[in-house]
Amino acid sequence: MAKREFSAGGIVIKREKSKIKVLLIKDGYGKWTWPKGNIDKGESSEDAALRETNEETGLKKLRIIEEIDRINYFYRLHGTLIYKTVYLFLMAAKGREKFKIQTSEIQDAKWFIPEEALETVAYKGSKEILKKAIERARKRL
Repeated sequence: MAKREFSAGGIVIKREKSKIKVLLIKDGYGKWTWPKGNIDKGESSEDAALRETNEETGLKKLRIIEEIDRINYFYRLHGTLIYKTVYLFLMAAKGREKFKIQTSEIQDAKWFIPEEALETVAYKGSKEILKKAIERARKRL
């Protein structure tokens, strides 16, 4: 039987003048993605997504707009089969905060225009999720 694991993350969008920007982080493997991490015991998926985004980027002025997706997959770690669920939230960033990168986990963080973000995001299935988040953000922000 597979071990269960739960993570949460945020696709963070901000408005600059009339344009939107998308936050991506470069993870420990050198791939561009969104901030995410494990949900602590007793923590909601929303709180975990906000906490992980803050820890990895230093951004504090964040607001969850909606859950954008829920991904389930299996992977192996040191021979153990793990069944993971990742909750992804569309988030809005307010103000002009500077990044304070958690260098123990990520290499970089950067704001991208949507087209660049879609070309840059690395993991399988990420482009489709990001496209959906950008479409929703354009309607709701």
